[in-house]
Amino acid sequence: MLAGLGAAVAKDLRLLVRDRAGLIFLTLAPIVVITVAGLSLASLYGENPRGTSAYVLPFVDADAGGIGRALASRLSGEAGLRLRRVGTADEARALVRGRTAGAALVIPPGTSHALKHGQPAAIELYTDPVKYLELAEVRGAIQELRHELQTRVRDRAQVRLDRARAAAVEARADFERTARRIEAEVGALPAELESARTRLARQLASVSAEAERQLHAAEALAQQRAGAVRERLAAQLAPVKAFLVEVQQSQRAFDAWMAVVREKAGRFADRVPPPPAAPVVPSEVAALAERDVAQLSADLLASDGTPPELPPPPRLVLPPLPDVPRVTLPPLPSIPAVRLPGALAIEETSVTGAPRRLNTFDQNVPGFSVTFLLLGMLLGVSMGLLDERDWGTLARLRATPTPLATILIAKLLARFSVGLVQMLLLFAIGRAAFGVSLGPQPWALVLPTAGIVFAGTAFGLVVAGVAHTREAVLPVGSIVIVTMAAVGGCWWPIDLEPPWMRSAARIFPTTWAMAAFNDLMIRRQAIESVLRPTAVLFAFGALYLAVGIVLFRRHALTAV
Repeated sequence: MLAGLGAAVAKDLRLLVRDRAGLIFLTLAPIVVITVAGLSLASLYGENPRGTSAYVLPFVDADAGGIGRALASRLSGEAGLRLRRVGTADEARALVRGRTAGAALVIPPGTSHALKHGQPAAIELYTDPVKYLELAEVRGAIQELRHELQTRVRDRAQVRLDRARAAAVEARADFERTARRIEAEVGALPAELESARTRLARQLASVSAEAERQLHAAEALAQQRAGAVRERLAAQLAPVKAFLVEVQQSQRAFDAWMAVVREKAGRFADRVPPPPAAPVVPSEVAALAERDVAQLSADLLASDGTPPELPPPPRLVLPPLPDVPRVTLPPLPSIPAVRLPGALAIEETSVTGAPRRLNTFDQNVPGFSVTFLLLGMLLGVSMGLLDERDWGTLARLRATPTPLATILIAKLLARFSVGLVQMLLLFAIGRAAFGVSLGPQPWALVLPTAGIVFAGTAFGLVVAGVAHTREAVLPVGSIVIVTMAAVGGCWWPIDLEPPWMRSAARIFPTTWAMAAFNDLMIRRQAIESVLRPTAVLFAFGALYLAVGIVLFRRHALTAV
Protein backbone atom coordinates (compact mmCIF):
# COMPACT_ATOMS: atom_id res chain seq x y z
CA MET A 1 0.00 0.00 0.00
CA LEU A 2 2.79 2.38 0.90
CA ALA A 3 4.59 1.53 -2.32
CA GLY A 4 1.46 2.34 -4.31
CA LEU A 5 1.00 5.58 -2.40
CA GLY A 6 4.59 6.63 -3.11
CA ALA A 7 4.29 5.76 -6.78
CA ALA A 8 1.07 7.76 -7.11
CA VAL A 9 2.62 10.78 -5.40
CA ALA A 10 5.73 10.63 -7.58
CA LYS A 11 3.58 10.36 -10.75
CA ASP A 12 1.55 13.49 -9.86
CA LEU A 13 4.66 15.45 -8.97
CA ARG A 14 6.25 14.59 -12.34
CA LEU A 15 3.09 15.73 -14.08
CA LEU A 16 3.16 19.05 -12.18
CA VAL A 17 6.81 19.66 -13.02
CA ARG A 18 6.07 19.21 -16.72
CA ASP A 19 3.19 21.72 -16.51
CA ARG A 20 5.25 24.92 -16.79
CA ALA A 21 2.22 27.09 -17.37
CA GLY A 22 0.71 25.77 -14.13
CA LEU A 23 3.93 26.45 -12.23
CA ILE A 24 4.06 30.01 -13.56
CA PHE A 25 0.45 30.51 -12.57
CA LEU A 26 1.14 29.22 -9.07
CA THR A 27 4.19 31.46 -8.60
CA LEU A 28 4.17 34.54 -10.83
CA ALA A 29 0.46 35.39 -10.83
CA PRO A 30 0.24 35.70 -7.01
CA ILE A 31 3.29 38.00 -6.97
CA VAL A 32 1.77 40.31 -9.58
CA VAL A 33 -1.60 40.43 -7.85
CA ILE A 34 0.00 40.93 -4.43
CA THR A 35 2.06 43.85 -5.76
CA VAL A 36 -0.90 45.54 -7.44
CA ALA A 37 -3.22 44.97 -4.48
CA GLY A 38 -0.62 46.07 -1.95
CA LEU A 39 0.03 49.34 -3.77
CA SER A 40 -3.69 49.94 -4.33
CA LEU A 41 -4.78 49.21 -0.77
CA ALA A 42 -1.79 50.81 0.92
CA SER A 43 -3.84 53.39 2.79
CA LEU A 44 -5.97 50.88 4.67
CA TYR A 45 -3.28 50.64 7.33
CA GLY A 46 -2.22 54.29 7.12
CA GLU A 47 1.18 53.46 5.64
CA ASN A 48 2.60 54.34 2.24
CA PRO A 49 4.46 51.41 0.70
CA ARG A 50 7.47 51.82 -1.53
CA GLY A 51 6.82 53.39 -4.87
CA THR A 52 3.74 55.37 -3.89
CA SER A 53 3.39 59.12 -3.48
CA ALA A 54 2.21 60.96 -0.40
CA TYR A 55 -1.12 62.76 -0.44
CA VAL A 56 -0.94 66.34 -1.71
CA LEU A 57 -2.23 68.86 0.84
CA PRO A 58 -2.69 72.42 -0.51
CA PHE A 59 -1.84 74.91 2.23
CA VAL A 60 -2.84 78.59 2.36
CA ASP A 61 -1.32 80.73 5.13
CA ALA A 62 -3.35 83.95 4.93
CA ASP A 63 -2.56 84.66 8.58
CA ALA A 64 1.25 84.83 8.25
CA GLY A 65 1.53 84.26 12.00
CA GLY A 66 2.85 81.71 14.44
CA ILE A 67 -0.03 79.27 13.96
CA GLY A 68 0.56 78.99 10.21
CA ARG A 69 4.29 78.51 10.65
CA ALA A 70 3.78 75.84 13.30
CA LEU A 71 1.23 73.95 11.19
CA ALA A 72 3.38 74.12 8.07
CA SER A 73 6.47 72.94 9.94
CA ARG A 74 4.64 70.05 11.55
CA LEU A 75 2.75 68.92 8.44
CA SER A 76 5.95 69.01 6.39
CA GLY A 77 7.26 66.20 8.56
CA GLU A 78 4.28 63.91 7.92
CA ALA A 79 5.38 60.96 5.79
CA GLY A 80 1.92 60.48 4.28
CA LEU A 81 1.42 64.14 3.27
CA ARG A 82 3.17 66.43 0.83
CA LEU A 83 2.53 70.07 1.69
CA ARG A 84 1.89 72.29 -1.30
CA ARG A 85 1.74 76.03 -0.61
CA VAL A 86 -0.73 78.04 -2.67
CA GLY A 87 -1.50 81.73 -2.63
CA THR A 88 -5.26 81.99 -2.13
CA ALA A 89 -8.19 79.98 -0.85
CA ASP A 90 -9.70 79.94 -4.35
CA GLU A 91 -6.62 78.15 -5.69
CA ALA A 92 -6.90 75.60 -2.88
CA ARG A 93 -10.59 74.99 -3.63
CA ALA A 94 -9.75 74.58 -7.31
CA LEU A 95 -7.18 71.89 -6.52
CA VAL A 96 -9.74 69.98 -4.45
CA ARG A 97 -12.44 70.35 -7.11
CA GLY A 98 -9.96 69.21 -9.76
CA ARG A 99 -9.28 66.05 -7.72
CA THR A 100 -5.62 66.91 -7.34
CA ALA A 101 -6.08 66.74 -3.58
CA GLY A 102 -8.69 65.32 -1.28
CA ALA A 103 -8.42 68.20 1.19
CA ALA A 104 -6.93 71.69 1.46
CA LEU A 105 -6.02 73.60 4.61
CA VAL A 106 -6.51 77.38 4.92
CA ILE A 107 -5.34 79.55 7.84
CA PRO A 108 -7.63 82.64 7.81
CA PRO A 109 -6.21 86.10 8.58
CA GLY A 110 -6.11 87.05 12.26
CA THR A 111 -6.02 83.48 13.57
CA SER A 112 -2.81 83.91 15.56
CA HIS A 113 -3.94 87.30 16.91
CA ALA A 114 -7.29 85.90 18.04
CA LEU A 115 -5.75 82.94 19.84
CA LYS A 116 -3.11 85.16 21.44
CA HIS A 117 -5.82 87.38 22.94
CA GLY A 118 -8.03 84.51 24.12
CA GLN A 119 -10.59 84.75 21.34
CA PRO A 120 -11.98 81.76 19.43
CA ALA A 121 -10.54 81.04 16.02
CA ALA A 122 -10.92 78.30 13.41
CA ILE A 123 -8.93 76.98 10.50
CA GLU A 124 -10.70 76.00 7.30
CA LEU A 125 -10.48 72.56 5.70
CA TYR A 126 -11.84 72.16 2.17
CA THR A 127 -12.62 68.50 1.51
CA ASP A 128 -13.72 66.04 -1.11
CA PRO A 129 -15.72 63.44 0.89
CA VAL A 130 -15.37 60.87 -1.89
CA LYS A 131 -11.64 60.56 -1.13
CA TYR A 132 -12.37 58.98 2.21
CA LEU A 133 -8.97 57.50 3.03
CA GLU A 134 -7.04 60.59 1.99
CA LEU A 135 -9.43 62.77 3.97
CA ALA A 136 -9.08 60.50 7.01
CA GLU A 137 -5.28 60.78 6.78
CA VAL A 138 -5.43 64.58 6.60
CA ARG A 139 -7.99 64.83 9.37
CA GLY A 140 -5.96 62.59 11.63
CA ALA A 141 -2.78 64.57 11.05
CA ILE A 142 -4.51 67.93 11.61
CA GLN A 143 -6.37 66.71 14.71
CA GLU A 144 -3.16 65.35 16.17
CA LEU A 145 -1.35 68.60 15.38
CA ARG A 146 -4.19 70.71 16.78
CA HIS A 147 -4.12 68.74 20.00
CA GLU A 148 -0.34 69.11 20.16
CA LEU A 149 -0.56 72.90 19.68
CA GLN A 150 -3.35 73.20 22.26
CA THR A 151 -1.34 71.19 24.74
CA ARG A 152 1.74 73.32 24.08
CA VAL A 153 -0.19 76.59 24.51
CA ARG A 154 -1.90 75.26 27.64
CA ASP A 155 1.43 74.19 29.10
CA ARG A 156 2.93 77.62 28.42
CA ALA A 157 -0.10 79.33 29.99
CA GLN A 158 0.12 77.02 32.99
CA VAL A 159 3.79 77.85 33.40
CA ARG A 160 2.96 81.57 33.34
CA LEU A 161 0.16 81.04 35.87
CA ASP A 162 2.45 79.06 38.12
CA ARG A 163 5.08 81.79 37.91
CA ALA A 164 2.48 84.49 38.64
CA ARG A 165 1.18 82.50 41.61
CA ALA A 166 4.71 81.96 42.90
CA ALA A 167 5.35 85.71 42.57
CA ALA A 168 2.05 86.45 44.36
CA VAL A 169 2.92 84.02 47.15
CA GLU A 170 6.34 85.61 47.50
CA ALA A 171 4.83 89.13 47.49
CA ARG A 172 2.31 88.05 50.12
CA ALA A 173 5.08 86.60 52.26
CA ASP A 174 7.04 89.87 51.94
CA PHE A 175 3.94 91.86 52.84
CA GLU A 176 3.24 89.68 55.86
CA ARG A 177 6.85 89.98 57.03
CA THR A 178 6.69 93.77 56.61
CA ALA A 179 3.33 93.93 58.40
CA ARG A 180 4.64 91.84 61.28
CA ARG A 181 7.70 94.08 61.52
CA ILE A 182 5.53 97.23 61.52
CA GLU A 183 3.20 95.70 64.09
CA ALA A 184 6.17 94.81 66.30
CA GLU A 185 7.63 98.28 65.91
CA VAL A 186 4.28 99.94 66.71
CA GLY A 187 3.87 97.65 69.71
CA ALA A 188 7.33 98.65 70.97
CA LEU A 189 6.66 102.35 70.35
CA PRO A 190 4.96 103.10 73.74
CA ALA A 191 7.95 101.71 75.63
CA GLU A 192 10.33 103.67 73.43
CA LEU A 193 8.27 106.86 73.90
CA GLU A 194 8.22 106.36 77.70
CA SER A 195 11.95 105.82 77.68
CA ALA A 196 12.44 108.94 75.56
CA ARG A 197 10.12 110.92 77.90
CA THR A 198 12.13 109.79 80.92
CA ARG A 199 15.37 110.80 79.25
CA LEU A 200 13.86 114.16 78.29
CA ALA A 201 12.57 114.73 81.85
CA ARG A 202 16.04 114.03 83.20
CA GLN A 203 17.54 116.38 80.66
CA LEU A 204 14.96 119.10 81.51
CA ALA A 205 15.66 118.70 85.24
CA SER A 206 19.36 118.99 84.58
CA VAL A 207 18.85 122.05 82.38
CA SER A 208 16.56 123.69 85.00
CA ALA A 209 19.07 123.10 87.77
CA GLU A 210 21.85 124.47 85.61
CA ALA A 211 19.70 127.50 84.68
CA GLU A 212 18.88 128.15 88.33
CA ARG A 213 22.53 127.84 89.28
CA GLN A 214 23.52 130.21 86.50
CA LEU A 215 20.71 132.59 87.59
CA HIS A 216 22.02 132.71 91.16
CA ALA A 217 25.50 133.29 89.85
CA ALA A 218 24.16 136.06 87.60
CA GLU A 219 22.36 137.66 90.59
CA ALA A 220 25.54 137.54 92.67
CA LEU A 221 27.51 138.96 89.80
CA ALA A 222 24.89 141.66 89.30
CA GLN A 223 25.02 142.61 92.97
CA GLN A 224 28.80 142.65 92.84
CA ARG A 225 28.74 144.79 89.72
CA ALA A 226 26.08 147.07 91.25
CA GLY A 227 28.30 147.68 94.29
CA ALA A 228 31.21 148.51 92.03
CA VAL A 229 28.98 150.84 90.04
CA ARG A 230 27.84 152.57 93.19
CA GLU A 231 31.39 153.01 94.28
CA ARG A 232 32.41 154.39 90.89
CA LEU A 233 29.32 156.61 90.84
CA ALA A 234 30.06 157.83 94.34
CA ALA A 235 33.63 158.53 93.29
CA GLN A 236 32.39 160.43 90.25
CA LEU A 237 29.73 162.36 92.22
CA ALA A 238 32.17 163.44 94.98
CA PRO A 239 33.83 166.20 92.81
CA VAL A 240 30.37 167.32 91.71
CA LYS A 241 29.30 167.67 95.30
CA ALA A 242 32.51 169.43 96.18
CA PHE A 243 31.96 171.80 93.25
CA LEU A 244 28.43 172.49 94.29
CA VAL A 245 29.57 173.21 97.83
CA GLU A 246 32.28 175.47 96.47
CA VAL A 247 29.73 177.21 94.21
CA GLN A 248 27.49 177.85 97.17
CA GLN A 249 30.41 179.17 99.18
CA SER A 250 31.57 181.35 96.24
CA GLN A 251 28.06 182.78 95.87
CA ARG A 252 27.85 183.63 99.55
CA ALA A 253 31.34 185.16 99.39
CA PHE A 254 30.33 187.15 96.31
CA ASP A 255 27.23 188.40 98.02
CA ALA A 256 29.33 189.41 101.02
CA TRP A 257 31.85 191.21 98.79
CA MET A 258 29.14 193.04 96.96
CA ALA A 259 27.77 194.22 100.23
CA VAL A 260 31.22 195.43 101.29
CA VAL A 261 31.66 197.17 97.92
CA ARG A 262 28.38 199.07 98.25
CA GLU A 263 29.15 199.91 101.79
CA LYS A 264 32.48 201.36 100.78
CA ALA A 265 31.15 203.20 97.85
CA GLY A 266 28.92 205.08 100.09
CA ARG A 267 27.14 207.73 98.10
CA PHE A 268 28.50 206.35 94.94
CA ALA A 269 27.00 203.06 95.63
CA ASP A 270 24.20 203.65 93.25
CA ARG A 271 26.68 204.28 90.50
CA VAL A 272 28.20 200.88 90.92
CA PRO A 273 26.79 198.63 88.18
CA PRO A 274 25.17 195.44 89.23
CA PRO A 275 27.29 192.36 88.80
CA PRO A 276 26.43 189.90 86.10
CA ALA A 277 23.80 187.49 87.10
CA ALA A 278 25.27 184.19 88.18
CA PRO A 279 23.63 181.07 86.94
CA VAL A 280 20.89 179.93 89.19
CA VAL A 281 21.59 176.54 90.60
CA PRO A 282 18.40 174.50 90.67
CA SER A 283 17.21 173.61 94.05
CA GLU A 284 17.33 169.90 93.22
CA VAL A 285 20.97 170.27 92.22
CA ALA A 286 21.71 172.37 95.15
CA ALA A 287 20.10 169.76 97.34
CA LEU A 288 22.63 167.21 96.01
CA ALA A 289 25.37 169.13 97.74
CA GLU A 290 23.71 168.51 101.01
CA ARG A 291 23.28 164.73 100.57
CA ASP A 292 25.71 161.91 101.22
CA VAL A 293 27.45 160.61 98.08
CA ALA A 294 26.93 156.94 98.96
CA GLN A 295 23.27 157.47 99.64
CA LEU A 296 22.95 159.47 96.42
CA SER A 297 24.54 156.70 94.33
CA ALA A 298 22.29 154.15 95.99
CA ASP A 299 19.24 156.30 95.21
CA LEU A 300 20.31 156.63 91.59
CA LEU A 301 20.76 152.82 91.15
CA ALA A 302 17.68 151.65 93.00
CA SER A 303 14.89 153.40 94.60
CA ASP A 304 14.78 150.97 97.53
CA GLY A 305 18.48 150.48 97.74
CA THR A 306 18.37 146.75 96.89
CA PRO A 307 19.95 145.29 93.79
CA PRO A 308 17.52 144.03 91.10
CA GLU A 309 16.64 140.32 91.13
CA LEU A 310 16.35 138.18 88.00
CA PRO A 311 13.15 136.18 87.55
CA PRO A 312 13.48 132.44 88.19
CA PRO A 313 13.58 130.13 85.14
CA PRO A 314 10.21 128.66 84.15
CA ARG A 315 9.37 125.12 85.27
CA LEU A 316 8.84 122.91 82.24
CA VAL A 317 6.38 120.05 82.70
CA LEU A 318 6.22 117.35 79.99
CA PRO A 319 2.72 116.49 78.85
CA PRO A 320 1.55 112.89 79.24
CA LEU A 321 2.24 110.58 76.32
CA PRO A 322 -0.66 109.99 73.95
CA ASP A 323 -2.01 106.45 73.51
CA VAL A 324 -0.39 104.74 70.51
CA PRO A 325 -3.04 103.10 68.32
CA ARG A 326 -2.65 99.34 67.91
CA VAL A 327 -2.02 98.29 64.34
CA THR A 328 -3.89 95.12 63.46
CA LEU A 329 -3.88 93.90 59.86
CA PRO A 330 -6.92 92.05 58.60
CA PRO A 331 -6.29 88.42 57.59
CA LEU A 332 -5.26 88.12 53.97
CA PRO A 333 -7.21 85.72 51.76
CA SER A 334 -5.41 82.64 50.54
CA ILE A 335 -4.00 82.78 47.04
CA PRO A 336 -5.95 80.23 44.98
CA ALA A 337 -4.05 77.61 43.04
CA VAL A 338 -5.24 78.25 39.50
CA ARG A 339 -5.01 75.18 37.27
CA LEU A 340 -6.07 75.20 33.67
CA PRO A 341 -8.31 72.36 32.51
CA GLY A 342 -6.19 69.38 31.62
CA ALA A 343 -5.83 68.36 28.01
CA LEU A 344 -7.28 64.97 27.16
CA ALA A 345 -4.50 63.07 25.47
CA ILE A 346 -4.68 59.69 23.79
CA GLU A 347 -1.80 57.41 24.58
CA GLU A 348 -1.84 54.61 22.05
CA THR A 349 -0.22 51.40 23.22
CA SER A 350 -0.18 48.22 21.25
CA VAL A 351 -1.09 45.34 23.55
CA THR A 352 0.08 42.82 20.97
CA GLY A 353 3.51 44.30 20.28
CA ALA A 354 2.54 45.44 16.78
CA PRO A 355 4.00 48.75 15.61
CA ARG A 356 1.75 51.79 15.27
CA ARG A 357 2.12 51.92 11.49
CA LEU A 358 2.05 48.67 9.57
CA ASN A 359 3.26 47.48 6.24
CA THR A 360 0.21 46.90 4.04
CA PHE A 361 1.92 43.85 2.51
CA ASP A 362 1.72 42.13 5.91
CA GLN A 363 -1.99 41.79 5.09
CA ASN A 364 -1.79 41.31 1.33
CA VAL A 365 1.00 38.70 1.04
CA PRO A 366 -0.72 36.01 3.12
CA GLY A 367 -4.20 37.04 1.93
CA PHE A 368 -3.61 36.75 -1.78
CA SER A 369 -1.30 33.80 -1.28
CA VAL A 370 -4.20 31.92 0.29
CA THR A 371 -6.49 33.06 -2.53
CA PHE A 372 -4.18 31.71 -5.24
CA LEU A 373 -3.53 28.61 -3.18
CA LEU A 374 -7.25 27.82 -3.22
CA LEU A 375 -7.46 28.58 -6.93
CA GLY A 376 -4.45 26.36 -7.57
CA MET A 377 -6.01 23.54 -5.60
CA LEU A 378 -9.26 24.03 -7.49
CA LEU A 379 -7.53 23.66 -10.82
CA GLY A 380 -5.00 21.08 -9.76
CA VAL A 381 -7.16 18.76 -7.65
CA SER A 382 -10.72 19.19 -8.93
CA MET A 383 -10.02 19.50 -12.64
CA GLY A 384 -7.16 17.00 -12.46
CA LEU A 385 -9.35 14.32 -10.93
CA LEU A 386 -12.19 14.98 -13.38
CA ASP A 387 -9.76 14.87 -16.31
CA GLU A 388 -8.35 11.54 -15.15
CA ARG A 389 -11.88 10.21 -14.69
CA ASP A 390 -12.95 11.35 -18.17
CA TRP A 391 -9.73 10.10 -19.81
CA GLY A 392 -10.09 6.66 -18.19
CA THR A 393 -6.86 7.03 -16.24
CA LEU A 394 -8.67 6.71 -12.97
CA ALA A 395 -10.34 3.48 -14.11
CA ARG A 396 -6.97 1.98 -15.05
CA LEU A 397 -5.56 3.01 -11.63
CA ARG A 398 -8.45 1.33 -9.91
CA ALA A 399 -7.60 -1.88 -11.76
CA THR A 400 -4.35 -1.95 -9.81
CA PRO A 401 -4.24 -3.41 -6.29
CA THR A 402 -4.10 0.14 -4.86
CA PRO A 403 -7.41 1.19 -3.25
CA LEU A 404 -9.22 4.29 -4.56
CA ALA A 405 -8.81 6.09 -1.22
CA THR A 406 -5.06 5.58 -1.40
CA ILE A 407 -4.96 6.96 -4.93
CA LEU A 408 -6.92 10.04 -3.89
CA ILE A 409 -4.75 10.59 -0.81
CA ALA A 410 -1.63 10.29 -2.97
CA LYS A 411 -2.89 12.91 -5.39
CA LEU A 412 -3.88 15.19 -2.51
CA LEU A 413 -0.53 14.68 -0.82
CA ALA A 414 1.30 15.67 -4.00
CA ARG A 415 -0.83 18.81 -4.31
CA PHE A 416 -0.35 19.49 -0.57
CA SER A 417 3.41 19.44 -1.02
CA VAL A 418 3.22 21.79 -3.97
CA GLY A 419 0.86 24.13 -2.10
CA LEU A 420 3.12 24.20 0.96
CA VAL A 421 6.16 25.03 -1.15
CA GLN A 422 4.14 27.68 -3.00
CA MET A 423 3.09 29.39 0.25
CA LEU A 424 6.58 29.32 1.74
CA LEU A 425 8.04 30.68 -1.50
CA LEU A 426 5.53 33.56 -1.55
CA PHE A 427 6.37 34.41 2.07
CA ALA A 428 10.08 34.47 1.19
CA ILE A 429 9.45 36.73 -1.81
CA GLY A 430 7.25 39.00 0.32
CA ARG A 431 10.02 39.32 2.87
CA ALA A 432 12.67 40.09 0.28
CA ALA A 433 10.63 42.36 -2.02
CA PHE A 434 8.19 44.07 0.31
CA GLY A 435 9.79 43.75 3.75
CA VAL A 436 6.86 41.89 5.31
CA SER A 437 7.12 40.85 8.93
CA LEU A 438 7.53 37.15 9.69
CA GLY A 439 6.84 37.65 13.39
CA PRO A 440 9.06 36.90 16.37
CA GLN A 441 9.09 33.18 15.42
CA PRO A 442 9.13 32.85 11.60
CA TRP A 443 9.09 29.06 11.75
CA ALA A 444 5.66 29.27 13.45
CA LEU A 445 4.17 30.30 10.07
CA VAL A 446 4.52 26.68 9.00
CA LEU A 447 1.62 25.60 11.25
CA PRO A 448 -1.22 27.76 9.82
CA THR A 449 0.32 27.41 6.36
CA ALA A 450 0.12 23.64 6.57
CA GLY A 451 -3.40 23.88 7.94
CA ILE A 452 -4.76 26.09 5.14
CA VAL A 453 -2.94 24.08 2.47
CA PHE A 454 -4.48 20.90 3.85
CA ALA A 455 -7.94 22.46 3.99
CA GLY A 456 -7.59 23.90 0.46
CA THR A 457 -6.41 20.60 -0.93
CA ALA A 458 -9.28 18.71 0.68
CA PHE A 459 -11.71 21.38 -0.50
CA GLY A 460 -10.55 20.72 -4.08
CA LEU A 461 -11.62 17.13 -3.63
CA VAL A 462 -15.06 18.30 -2.42
CA VAL A 463 -15.48 20.45 -5.54
CA ALA A 464 -14.45 17.46 -7.68
CA GLY A 465 -17.11 15.38 -5.97
CA VAL A 466 -19.81 18.05 -6.37
CA ALA A 467 -19.08 19.09 -9.99
CA HIS A 468 -20.10 16.39 -12.46
CA THR A 469 -18.21 17.88 -15.41
CA ARG A 470 -14.98 19.79 -15.93
CA GLU A 471 -16.94 22.83 -17.13
CA ALA A 472 -18.80 22.99 -13.83
CA VAL A 473 -15.62 23.15 -11.72
CA LEU A 474 -14.76 26.81 -12.45
CA PRO A 475 -18.23 28.32 -11.78
CA VAL A 476 -18.83 26.28 -8.64
CA GLY A 477 -15.30 26.48 -7.27
CA SER A 478 -14.65 30.10 -8.20
CA ILE A 479 -17.82 31.34 -6.54
CA VAL A 480 -17.03 29.50 -3.33
CA ILE A 481 -13.34 30.42 -3.29
CA VAL A 482 -13.96 34.09 -4.07
CA THR A 483 -16.59 34.21 -1.31
CA MET A 484 -14.30 32.52 1.20
CA ALA A 485 -11.36 34.79 0.31
CA ALA A 486 -13.36 38.04 0.39
CA VAL A 487 -15.40 37.31 3.49
CA GLY A 488 -12.51 35.62 5.30
CA GLY A 489 -10.31 38.72 5.20
CA CYS A 490 -7.88 37.73 2.44
CA TRP A 491 -8.36 40.86 0.36
CA TRP A 492 -8.88 43.48 3.04
CA PRO A 493 -8.84 43.59 6.86
CA ILE A 494 -11.80 41.65 8.18
CA ASP A 495 -12.50 44.50 10.63
CA LEU A 496 -13.87 46.51 7.70
CA GLU A 497 -16.79 44.09 7.52
CA PRO A 498 -19.96 44.46 9.63
CA PRO A 499 -20.20 42.37 12.82
CA TRP A 500 -22.71 39.88 11.40
CA MET A 501 -20.44 39.16 8.44
CA ARG A 502 -17.43 38.71 10.72
CA SER A 503 -19.45 36.18 12.70
CA ALA A 504 -20.57 34.35 9.56
CA ALA A 505 -16.98 34.24 8.29
CA ARG A 506 -16.07 31.73 10.98
CA ILE A 507 -17.49 28.95 8.81
CA PHE A 508 -14.67 29.51 6.29
CA PRO A 509 -11.12 28.20 6.78
CA THR A 510 -9.75 31.40 5.24
CA THR A 511 -10.97 33.35 8.29
CA TRP A 512 -8.98 31.16 10.67
CA ALA A 513 -5.92 31.16 8.42
CA MET A 514 -5.84 34.97 8.17
CA ALA A 515 -6.41 35.29 11.93
CA ALA A 516 -3.35 33.11 12.51
CA PHE A 517 -1.22 35.00 9.96
CA ASN A 518 -2.29 38.38 11.41
CA ASP A 519 -1.44 37.24 14.93
CA LEU A 520 2.04 36.15 13.88
CA MET A 521 2.95 38.77 11.27
CA ILE A 522 1.06 41.92 12.31
CA ARG A 523 0.42 41.49 16.04
CA ARG A 524 3.89 39.94 16.55
CA GLN A 525 2.55 37.19 18.83
CA ALA A 526 4.18 33.86 19.67
CA ILE A 527 3.30 30.39 18.45
CA GLU A 528 0.73 29.85 21.21
CA SER A 529 -1.64 32.25 19.45
CA VAL A 530 -1.92 30.03 16.32
CA LEU A 531 -2.38 26.63 17.90
CA ARG A 532 -6.17 26.92 18.03
CA PRO A 533 -6.58 28.34 14.47
CA THR A 534 -4.24 25.63 13.16
CA ALA A 535 -6.31 22.92 14.84
CA VAL A 536 -9.48 24.41 13.34
CA LEU A 537 -7.86 24.43 9.87
CA PHE A 538 -6.91 20.79 10.14
CA ALA A 539 -10.44 20.05 11.35
CA PHE A 540 -11.80 21.80 8.24
CA GLY A 541 -9.36 19.78 6.14
CA ALA A 542 -10.39 16.50 7.74
CA LEU A 543 -14.07 17.33 7.24
CA TYR A 544 -13.51 18.32 3.60
CA LEU A 545 -11.41 15.20 3.03
CA ALA A 546 -14.06 12.86 4.43
CA VAL A 547 -16.88 14.56 2.50
CA GLY A 548 -14.78 14.75 -0.68
CA ILE A 549 -13.83 11.08 -0.61
CA VAL A 550 -17.46 10.04 -0.15
CA LEU A 551 -18.72 12.35 -2.92
CA PHE A 552 -15.96 11.57 -5.39
CA ARG A 553 -16.18 7.81 -4.81
CA ARG A 554 -19.90 7.90 -5.54
CA HIS A 555 -19.31 9.87 -8.77
CA ALA A 556 -16.42 7.65 -9.73
CA LEU A 557 -18.47 4.48 -9.27
CA THR A 558 -21.38 6.07 -11.16
CA ALA A 559 -19.09 6.97 -14.02
CA VAL A 560 -17.76 3.43 -14.14
